[in-house]
Amino acid sequence: MLISEFLHRLETVVPLEAAGYERDAIGLQAGLDAETELRAALFAYEVTSEVIVEANSRNANLIVAFHPLIFPAITAITDRTRTGFLLREVIRSNIALYIQHTAFDTHPEFGTSRLMAQALGLETIETLSPLSRPDLPPHTGMGARGRWTEPKDRDRIFELVSKTLGTQVIRYNRGGPATVETVAVLGGAGMDFYPAALQSGAGAFITADVRYHDFHRADHDNILLIDAGHAETEKFVMHGMVTAARKALELQRSASDAVNLYDELPETLLLEAHSEPNAVHYYCR
Repeated sequence: MLISEFLHRLETVVPLEAAGYERDAIGLQAGLDAETELRAALFAYEVTSEVIVEANSRNANLIVAFHPLIFPAITAITDRTRTGFLLREVIRSNIALYIQHTAFDTHPEFGTSRLMAQALGLETIETLSPLSRPDLPPHTGMGARGRWTEPKDRDRIFELVSKTLGTQVIRYNRGGPATVETVAVLGGAGMDFYPAALQSGAGAFITADVRYHDFHRADHDNILLIDAGHAETEKFVMHGMVTAARKALELQRSASDAVNLYDELPETLLLEAHSEPNAVHYYCR
């Protein structure tokens, strides 16, 4: 199977047209010759030196990453910048690089926020901010909203978030309701969707990269605002991306050229990176 054929199949399940951010940098960011056969695809949260080394060691000539390496653009590929250095390493290693990011975020079944909502035990999950477009599946969109079977007080929520997401430090506002039953979540930097969380009637909004004054804003709006960490709220995407790729290949099983390939692909060609990078480290007194 050619890399181009594999990516085409992948886009039948995670279409780039479903990006939740119109200026997102997604798709192929470093390519190989058009007729290059796929040896293996390594799915990773983001590109680091460790991920490139792992791709080489596991015979992968394609990295499918969640976070873009080139964002929003670069003017030169040199080792003076982290982006330039890593691009040189990808190219030197003869590895193609493909980005999913907010195209994966919006997926109605595997999307980043939906995976987080499920992990937190929320039920009756629905899309927080749908992309109402006829060319996309129903419920495609950013964020998720759901309910717990019974209300939880703040301490129980903090404990659950910390345990589920592996968050070492939780930032939150002083105000908000004493107990919460309906919760809105958005993995990664989600404050652009704070108004949607409010409008949904959620008692809490769990996201990341919250600015100082937004906590004052949440106090005024009587909603519990939780910053659970960027990488922490996206910790399930790598496994979800592999699951989406398996589905893309399964949908092709009826094609004569895909039956035999599918039997071996999950074990030999769809690899989940061992590395789980997080640019943020914490010091706790």
